[in-house]
Amino acid sequence: MTATGRSSAETERLRLKAILDSAVAAILTIDSSGRIETVNRSAERLFGYTGSELAGHNVSMLMPEPYSSQHDGYIARYLATGERRIIGIGREVQGLRRDGSIFPMHLSIGEYSIGGERFFTGIVYDLSAQRAIEDRLDREQALFRSIFDSLPDAVVISDTGCRIRLVNPAFTEAFGYLQDEVVGKSCGSLCESPQDAERFGRPGSAAVGSGPQIMQFRRSSGQTFPARAAHLAIVDRNGNAIGGLALIHDVTAERQQAAALLQAQRMEAVGQLTGGVAHDFNNLLTVILGNIELLEPKLEAELSISLASEAREAAEMGARLTDRLLTFARRQRLETCRIDLNEFVLNLTELLRRTIGTDIDLSTSLAADLWSTEADPGQIENAVLNLAINARDAMPGGGRLVIETRNTPLDAEDVAHVPGLAAGDFVVLSVADTGEGMAPEVKERAFEPFFTTKGPSKGSGLGLSTIYGFARQSGGNITIYSEPGHGTTVNLYLPRARAPGAGSESSAAAASTADASQGEAVLVVEDDDRVRRLTATRLKQLGYRVHEAANGQEALAVLAEAPGIDLVFSDLVMPGGMSGLDLARRVRDEYPGTRLVLTSGYSAELIGREKVDGLGLKVLRKPYRQAQLARVLREALEDGKAR
Repeated sequence: MTATGRSSAETERLRLKAILDSAVAAILTIDSSGRIETVNRSAERLFGYTGSELAGHNVSMLMPEPYSSQHDGYIARYLATGERRIIGIGREVQGLRRDGSIFPMHLSIGEYSIGGERFFTGIVYDLSAQRAIEDRLDREQALFRSIFDSLPDAVVISDTGCRIRLVNPAFTEAFGYLQDEVVGKSCGSLCESPQDAERFGRPGSAAVGSGPQIMQFRRSSGQTFPARAAHLAIVDRNGNAIGGLALIHDVTAERQQAAALLQAQRMEAVGQLTGGVAHDFNNLLTVILGNIELLEPKLEAELSISLASEAREAAEMGARLTDRLLTFARRQRLETCRIDLNEFVLNLTELLRRTIGTDIDLSTSLAADLWSTEADPGQIENAVLNLAINARDAMPGGGRLVIETRNTPLDAEDVAHVPGLAAGDFVVLSVADTGEGMAPEVKERAFEPFFTTKGPSKGSGLGLSTIYGFARQSGGNITIYSEPGHGTTVNLYLPRARAPGAGSESSAAAASTADASQGEAVLVVEDDDRVRRLTATRLKQLGYRVHEAANGQEALAVLAEAPGIDLVFSDLVMPGGMSGLDLARRVRDEYPGTRLVLTSGYSAELIGREKVDGLGLKVLRKPYRQAQLARVLREALEDGKAR
């Protein structure tokens, strides 16, 4: 070979070495026995060895176990059979640095021969940075999913065209739609009015990027609800819009609480005004009655005596009226004593029968071991008589009247929607009828003084207002459960009398929180969306798997599509022509292994205890506590296992 030839070969070698040393990837060559021939500078930096430290050593020194001890066997198997294990293209393995650290790497291997001897070239890319980025993305994705799934408000993620791409579980709770049912639809399709749909469902609209606004949305059932909504643009690092994020906060409960508080404040204001007027009027009546009493003995003419007598009777009627106004205003002195309401009701039964007439069936449902209460017996008698008379007037063609007593512990959650009622133990006296029921606007004003739906001279409008004032002054309250065509139940809450030396801890606070679920499936059937969602949430917290239906027909469809439902928990009064009792009969016939529990604001006596007992049903009275719900469901399920 000439000198010129040697110079050309040397130049080529140096050129090749410069190329290899400038490569970003680590490059190694090994012989057929696995000994390292050459490495480039990237390989030295990656593994932490110099080329001279690696040359002549087996390449397995750059591999952690189990690759290290198995590598020579891989090469021998490949040379003998052609089977590729580690040796191949696109294989991801692990590398071992000089300092002992292990890192992920992408390995591509090529093969060549010189003079009949086979050699291998390995090209290695360090994947550490890529894996770190992927791990960070995984953590961020997990964090996002955790927050997204646990947010109490509905969240909708949309694309640049405001088409829905992702919703969270709270969205399904609020709207009733599953994610697959809304993906691809416009955000505006969730709104009730075209104006709200325009604001909420179009990129660049007034809602996008602005603060929360109150809008009307529509649930899957067709029911509308108000919500505070904010629709924000999602932008990339360059400020370009890549989608939208909508937050929807249902304000139905807030408005109901605000309305209840406003009603309580209005009643308080009316009470203060009424009390002041009654107090001043009492002073006038005192003067009038006093002067009449002084005048009457001095009158001799029959006409004068008659006129004075009528004036005195009218003044006495006015005095009785002011007493009732003072009771409403909670300024009447109450003569309280310890009372057993069961005994009290039984003593009034005969009087009530004569008062309501023979065309109304009167029955009682009195709780055993009823707690005592401390109240004014005269006011309780007045309350029962007034409620019975109201019930009679609501049933002109006859009907049923049920008086019930029960012990009811209430916690902070139970009294949240009843301003002025503190948590604690209460004795409840309920008077229920099968009459006409009340429209919502009538029920809202039922406790206002002088408000009445009776005709002229048939009612003063002071009956319920007087009971309201007495209950509030006694530390309790009064509530009405009524629907047009389904009768009325009035519940009088009176505080439980404390035993001498008893502590202040309420049995509501000391009560067991819940009976443990065993993962059974429960179908909740309730036409009121808000009540149904609350019940579903309560049952999920207890560990049950929950299905939902808005009426009896939907419930039967769910039972047909989702076998394995262990218990149906249904409201008694529902629209659609199928009551809870009707549904119970169908379930009993078609799904004999499924247990049943009914719930209602009406008395079991009122709905027909013989029907309930005939089906072997349990009835949970509204409102109920979490512990009561858990106990009744557990009892029903265990009873089913025992049969």
